[in-house]
Amino acid sequence: MNKRWNHFVKSSVLQNTWKKKKAASVLMVFLVACGFICYAAAVQQKQELLLYQSQVTLFQRDRQFYTYEDAKQMRQRNEEAEEPLSYAIWGTEGMHVLENPVLRRSSMVEIYAVEGNSQLLFPSAVMLNPALTGGCLLGEKAAQELFGVSDASGLTFTMDGHSYQVLGMLEQKTQGAVFLAEDLHTTRLERMTVETSDHMTLSVLEQMVEWKTGFAGTAFDVRFMNSITSLFSVVFCILLWIWLLRLLLGEWKGYRVQYTAQAQYYKDGYRIAPDYIKGTIVRITCITSGVLLMVIFLHSYVKIPEDMIPTKWSDFAFWSGWFADKSERMSDWIRCVKYAPELRYLEQTGKVMVYFLSAGLCYLGIRFCVFVMKRNNKNNEI
Repeated sequence: MNKRWNHFVKSSVLQNTWKKKKAASVLMVFLVACGFICYAAAVQQKQELLLYQSQVTLFQRDRQFYTYEDAKQMRQRNEEAEEPLSYAIWGTEGMHVLENPVLRRSSMVEIYAVEGNSQLLFPSAVMLNPALTGGCLLGEKAAQELFGVSDASGLTFTMDGHSYQVLGMLEQKTQGAVFLAEDLHTTRLERMTVETSDHMTLSVLEQMVEWKTGFAGTAFDVRFMNSITSLFSVVFCILLWIWLLRLLLGEWKGYRVQYTAQAQYYKDGYRIAPDYIKGTIVRITCITSGVLLMVIFLHSYVKIPEDMIPTKWSDFAFWSGWFADKSERMSDWIRCVKYAPELRYLEQTGKVMVYFLSAGLCYLGIRFCVFVMKRNNKNNEI
């Protein structure tokens, strides 16, 4: 009877222990999978933000506007330069009513006027050709309200008594329309988006734009915001790197403890169990491969902006001026009115931050599970 009872107790304890470890293992696998998915999604979204590294938007601090005549003079001045800039000077004309007289439908949309390369603002849409007047780009929501379809390319509508043809669709589901500034004869061109090199600092870019076109503006510092999002990925990689190094050190210590405990046994001519050696080698190889992959990833992924590289890292004057410049630019960014291109950038940046934070929470959950499992093992040994 006692033997049966002891067997029942032992089997119940082992079964409960297996259930607990099984649940913890399933939870850890789930957290690892979620962490990798979130991190991969964040890296993918981060790659889309790299487009803004070479496309910088300048705005007017004093909220002054340029007219279409000013934009034509800027274009002529830019064409006369030795190396003309690829740019788009643009602004908003507020909310207007678009009408479809055939279906008797209307839509209230925000109107954007562009002079130059419109693809710098909306990369996924077709570029408005200055030679073809009377055309526009239309958002999907407006197309649904006006025509009942998501793709209204080739269809026409009226605005303020003038007819316009839809030349292309905006990929984003925006309630807006993009026109050539020539068609609207707009007087509210307030921003300029310039295609430039990643290595050119913002201050140099501002001077070059003013010299070549006459547009005097302050650049949005999206590169600094991209650096902040990159910092999250770098910190996450460093945490994983440190964890893998600790695991590697733990495997080596475990091997040394095993060898020291049975040193006399090995001196008598016996060998270490082959299965133990194979298991240790496999674990150490996997951990080392993970460490090397992360080192390669960090080396190819991390790029320091040019304006963050001083002649001397101990130059206090450089860093004080750098912090003052960044704080001023970020305060201007916060205070200014944000339109569809800026809102699209903020939306993508928000997604990247959410994905990185989710991956970080999964990492903390994994570490917590490991801590609980180690504590339970110590309690069972006691």
